[in-house]
Amino acid sequence: MKKFSVVVPCYNVERYLPQCIESLCKQTLSDVEIILVDDGSPDNSGKICDEWAEKDSRIKVIHKENGGVSAARNDGMAIASGEYIIFCDSDDWLPVNALESLYNEGRKADADVVIGDVYQNLNGKDMLARFYAKPFVTNDRTFIDKMIQADFYKTYCPMPAESGPAFGYGGPWNKAVRLKMLRECNIKFDVRVKGIFDDIIYTAHILANAKTVAYITTPVYYYRLIPASITRSFKANAPEINKAIFKSWEEFMAKYDEDGMFVKPYYAVVIRRFAEILPVYFFSDKNTKPLKERFVEMKVMLQEEPYKTAVQKVEVNKLSAYQRQVHRLMSVGNPFLIWILFKTKLLLKKILRRKI
Repeated sequence: MKKFSVVVPCYNVERYLPQCIESLCKQTLSDVEIILVDDGSPDNSGKICDEWAEKDSRIKVIHKENGGVSAARNDGMAIASGEYIIFCDSDDWLPVNALESLYNEGRKADADVVIGDVYQNLNGKDMLARFYAKPFVTNDRTFIDKMIQADFYKTYCPMPAESGPAFGYGGPWNKAVRLKMLRECNIKFDVRVKGIFDDIIYTAHILANAKTVAYITTPVYYYRLIPASITRSFKANAPEINKAIFKSWEEFMAKYDEDGMFVKPYYAVVIRRFAEILPVYFFSDKNTKPLKERFVEMKVMLQEEPYKTAVQKVEVNKLSAYQRQVHRLMSVGNPFLIWILFKTKLLLKKILRRKI
């Protein structure tokens, strides 16, 4: 058994993939396997995977038809053999000591899940994201459940750093997870959500099943910020993806939420997801439906569950400033006003860019 398995789903990333793979091959912890999953990529990503496999015997390559990031992660997990497993996005990379730091803490704490800090990288500049106020090892179920609340929505973090709640509490890329636990609990990425929120839902499941969770303040990941990512591109099926996300969350709560502590964070998720589909669906320039037709569709949506109840019962003070504005207009039920808010936000962004 290897100490660590690293699964990397690859699709249309020939520009960034070599840096990602090189960072894995140069880890100070050498007893690892690197599983590259070529998800039917139309560029040279598959070829790059094969070339690196010839250089390093620790690399395994899976070539498959395109099925999305969730399926690719699951396929990599299925052949993994490490004591711990982590999932790395192919446009990102790891600090040289990342796996050793996570593994050593996992063994020391006998932890099912080990979490590390993250660098966000924008145009070559690194910004540290600190997740919690201090390192910890815990088997306190109440505290771990509060971590799940933060996974739902970051402002529910039970012990945020001085800089405030970080991004990406649900990311799988800074969490080493005991592979045995994943298999015993049959935890996989939910393919129904089409790569949106699949990582956050996965994290909720690993935390719900973990007996011991550890957190270290060592940065273990470089997260590259790319404007044209999957979460920002036009999605013709965005309303259906939202329904799948809500269904997956509701299934999770039905299984694990005996005390109802995840309900309010779930309502925040609903508001967030409504705000997030505005640019990728309702107000996208690539949406060919007439604007009036989209307004009608939005008005109907706002009368449907879970949107209707979320608008009424969400803890508004937990939302971001923009999402609070969206929520206010959702409660009015006027799509035109939501459109005006969206356009105003775009205009302000353009003005700020010019000033910079």
